[in-house]
Amino acid sequence: MIKIFDVIKDIRKSQSAAYHRGKSWEHCYAFFRNYKKFRKNNELLDYAALHLGFFLASWGMLRGSSFLLQKDYKFYVPIVRILIDQEYDRLWNFNFSKELEKSNLDFLFDLKEKLKTIITNNNKIDGDHKKHETNLLITKIIMATMGCVPAYDRYFKDGIKKKTEKVGSKESGKKKFNNFNKDSFKNLLDLSKKDEELKKVYKESCRIQGTNINYPSMKLLDLYFWLLGQPSGWEEK
Repeated sequence: MIKIFDVIKDIRKSQSAAYHRGKSWEHCYAFFRNYKKFRKNNELLDYAALHLGFFLASWGMLRGSSFLLQKDYKFYVPIVRILIDQEYDRLWNFNFSKELEKSNLDFLFDLKEKLKTIITNNNKIDGDHKKHETNLLITKIIMATMGCVPAYDRYFKDGIKKKTEKVGSKESGKKKFNNFNKDSFKNLLDLSKKDEELKKVYKESCRIQGTNINYPSMKLLDLYFWLLGQPSGWEEK
């Protein structure tokens, strides 16, 4: 089982490289932490959309048959407008790993539905009426901007499965953690508050290179489970 030390080690490895893809998240997150202060600047709005689009490309969301492969960066402009709407200001500074308030949880999943709606509607404008799976995309978008949720990708889910099986949890497997909904997210938070190693994730401080901005605990939690979910290389020997 990996330790928080392994998470920080992996971050330092990407930071020490000249052009590591891990920096794509850092660039995007740091930009949005500053950009939301200037939400009326249309030029910065374009830059924000470019940052988000490149992050998603760098992290595998434009490969294969992804519908995003057919979009230019302007597709992300209305998405950014929703993220920086004052209605969701509370989510930029709320740490779900420290406390859980129902109202903030409601705001989070209201945001999820609005992002899903704008993505679906803008696809229809281009004549794409297919029903696309958007859970993973939305969690990656929120992780790269607000930083208050992990990205629900394959390795993240596999990491949770390994973790719960290792500790002999009655909740072992993916079932209770598999989807990005209120119940699953609350289960994840409960698990992370009970486990001794995961508690250390919340206490860790890791700075984004060249800034005074720290990694949010949800990003560290995301990386912890992502590393644990890798097919090989991070298991105890």
